[in-house]
Amino acid sequence: MRAGQFISANEIETDLDSTHTYPCYGGNGVRGFVGKYSHDGRYVLIGRQGALCGNVQRTSSKFYATEHAVVVTPQNDVNVDWAFHMLTQMNLNQYASKSAQPGLAVGKLEELPISVPPLEEQERIVAILDKFDTLVNDLSSGLPAEIKARRQQYEHYRDKLLSFPKPGEVPA
Repeated sequence: MRAGQFISANEIETDLDSTHTYPCYGGNGVRGFVGKYSHDGRYVLIGRQGALCGNVQRTSSKFYATEHAVVVTPQNDVNVDWAFHMLTQMNLNQYASKSAQPGLAVGKLEELPISVPPLEEQERIVAILDKFDTLVNDLSSGLPAEIKARRQQYEHYRDKLLSFPKPGEVPA
């Protein structure tokens, strides 16, 4: 675990453009885009400064991590995606300093005990949790399916509730 590197605020653009192509992560997630990157690959990031410190994200591309983000590089026997789910579940914000500007110390994070199952079990867990995550958070798959199910449910109950017997007809 290592904190990212300082970058001047005037080097960070709000919008992606031809010279600012890399996401820049700070303590509360993506701050904007920059023209250089500090990391390339699959990593877990933990916000270490600010109101949302302890938030956990994963990335799998070139990005820049500021000093307000902790870059987690899992060891060979730890699946990056499993580490993401495990750290998310740990509610890391509870370990933040109780001050006007909450913060997490890298040393404190490194001391937290984590049970690590065998790699095969980690991969099984990731497959299940990623599937649920997609259903819940992916607007292109989970949400349309949920909307369709709720629409069918609505139509079913609407038809049942608004079906009245015709005059002279015996109710069923």
